[in-house]
Amino acid sequence: PRASAPCLAPLAASGLGPRSRGFAALSEPRLLESEVVDGVAIVTLLAPEGNFPWGTRISEHRLNPQLLHQVGAALDQAEAKAAQALVVIGEGKFFCNGMDLPYLSANMGESTELQAKAEQLLSRILTLGIPTVAAINGHVTAGGAMLGLAFDIRVMPSDGHGLFFVPGIDLGLVYSPGMTELMKAKMPQQLWSDVLCFAKRYRVEELLRQGVVHAAPPASELRSKAIEMAEALKSKGKDEKTRATLHGIKCNLYRTAVETLGQEGENMGFAAGTWDP
Repeated sequence: PRASAPCLAPLAASGLGPRSRGFAALSEPRLLESEVVDGVAIVTLLAPEGNFPWGTRISEHRLNPQLLHQVGAALDQAEAKAAQALVVIGEGKFFCNGMDLPYLSANMGESTELQAKAEQLLSRILTLGIPTVAAINGHVTAGGAMLGLAFDIRVMPSDGHGLFFVPGIDLGLVYSPGMTELMKAKMPQQLWSDVLCFAKRYRVEELLRQGVVHAAPPASELRSKAIEMAEALKSKGKDEKTRATLHGIKCNLYRTAVETLGQEGENMGFAAGTWDP
């Protein structure tokens, strides 16, 4: 039987820096702001103009070594400051546009490790010992949809244009066992086939109706509503004992996903060349 160590291990630093083993050294723009206000860690994904050297727009918040490193560091800071809840807020048109496919095209030798590191971050957020809220400002696709699903609570603007979809079938990508189990754990069964097999696109109204999104304030109130919801749950992350308890509960609740995220070493199709870049 597979060990359950990922559930029981301390919530340590993620080691997701661009200079971690296997990743090339890369200049790193500032991708987010992080602060702790009245016990709530608030991480804002910035949307500056410009592209990374490999062509990806910075504002898409795609999962690449830099974003993984900076989000991991923000979680480290939240834990070091004993935050009682976490809010991650996107700026611009995207909350997260999935894995950074242009980066992977330029660095195919890193594809398996980057996938594993991304899955480890998903697992960390999924089992974080404090309540977590994602303020999903815009499009949330593929690996970005999984990132949004890893949070306890999702908030989207009622008047926004963001789409939620997972286009593996259209890209030639078979999502890993861990990613698949994460999506199954966080979506009602009636959505599984349409989301995973047929890449159906969803807007906030349907996501709210299906319970995937928990609140839909106007865009002008997205940030304040997400923080309000996090503040209401601070007692569930109030001290070290409570945080350890919540971490354990989440590990058991999402055990199948946690035991497979980042553990299988199964490539989704990047290195094998079965996807369409």
